[in-house]
Amino acid sequence: MTAPAVKVWQYPFKPYEKQRQALTSPADEVLFGGSLGGGKSEVLLAACVTVCTLVPGAKALLVRRSYSELSELVKRLRERLPSEIAKYNKSDHVFYFANGAELHLGYLERPEHATRYQGHEFVLVAFDELTHYDKESYVLLMSRLRATGPVAERMKQLRLPLRTLSASNPGSKGHGWVKAHFIDPAPHRTLFTDEESGARRIFIPSSLYDNPYLDHAEYLKKLGAMDPDLKRAMVDGDWDIISGTRFNQWRTKHHVISPSQLPIPALTGRKVIAVDYGFSAPFAAVWLCLLHDGLVVQYREEYATELTARQQAQRILELSSEEEAITGQKIPIVMDPAMWRRNDATTRKNINTDLPPVGSPAHDYMKVLDRVPHKGVNARVHGWAQLDEKLLVREDGFARYMVYDTCRDTIRTLPAMPRDKKNPEDVDTHGDDHLLDSIRYGLMFLAGKRVGQKKEQQERKRLSPITGGLRSKDF
Repeated sequence: MTAPAVKVWQYPFKPYEKQRQALTSPADEVLFGGSLGGGKSEVLLAACVTVCTLVPGAKALLVRRSYSELSELVKRLRERLPSEIAKYNKSDHVFYFANGAELHLGYLERPEHATRYQGHEFVLVAFDELTHYDKESYVLLMSRLRATGPVAERMKQLRLPLRTLSASNPGSKGHGWVKAHFIDPAPHRTLFTDEESGARRIFIPSSLYDNPYLDHAEYLKKLGAMDPDLKRAMVDGDWDIISGTRFNQWRTKHHVISPSQLPIPALTGRKVIAVDYGFSAPFAAVWLCLLHDGLVVQYREEYATELTARQQAQRILELSSEEEAITGQKIPIVMDPAMWRRNDATTRKNINTDLPPVGSPAHDYMKVLDRVPHKGVNARVHGWAQLDEKLLVREDGFARYMVYDTCRDTIRTLPAMPRDKKNPEDVDTHGDDHLLDSIRYGLMFLAGKRVGQKKEQQERKRLSPITGGLRSKDF
């Protein structure tokens, strides 16, 4: 006769869909939430209690920034956990479960507090409001994840990974590293593997509107006259809110799309590849398409360092080859005007000042790509005005600049670009503006803004026999 299954007490928690995704994700590192009212703390409590009830002898750790914040969670747990399931030891800040499992509750007011847990072994480490901590504390506590013996066997049997589970709103001192660690590398809700550590990570966003158990209107009233940008960050879970940014009209939900929404074969409008040159500093290239309704779609990017001009051009050629083979047309290329400067000591006079001189990066591009490049219009403020216009969300709810979610470096740098302190219409050139400059050249080109346009066209026709077989119709 088969023995009856052992009934395991369940934490009284009914997760909504995105909370369930956070609890069941196979990732080694999970970040959940992003807004007020999303039930983030409840997800962490449920995860910690569940692993302790399912795995005898397991240890879990839940941390908050201060003891007073921690006491709120202790109160909630003491109200919900029956004494026959777990008992709380106030001096240890530990819930001891009847099956031998332990839930430790800690606080990290200062980075050195993380060293309290050296020598411990946890199967789960949970961080409430991850942006309140520095990355070093996070990494140190993550190194405490390990399991041996029966605990490891039980974890394997239940297919439970050793992991960190974090919840946080945007902002606070750790905003930058948390965004770079979880949000910038991949589209939301996409499991990705960190190349350096091999860890699998995922960010599962949730706003108060995802919480079906919350009175949204009443909750918003409580926020009162909060600063509009802060409210946007806290209500929508918008991680792109950074004080003093130049393009604060950026909204991920409006400006970022998946390739499946507008696949490359559907991008049949005017196209351009726009390049900002760099060697030690990054070189940046973007592929833009202007559709009939004025929508510009950025469907590809390339961002790399320590590539020569010829190597950069070869990379662009490789990325464009399949697309150009299908259409039978070469995509025009517009570039940083500085690329027309010679890198050698030649004093040979150029036949045409509008074409790249021998010895310049632009000339190397021309030879590799087999097309005459266009010199970008370097009117910075006017170029940013073009981008401002495209980023504006119209009354129909749509912007006129959209970026594939595969363009991770654009999504990372564009909304974070700071204003120039002396000229608020410009960006701070000390920032990571390489992709932004490429976008600016591309938008100006698509708007019909060109350097020496008439003269350039005449010279192309006249010089086509001596420019490596280049023909004016290719442009």
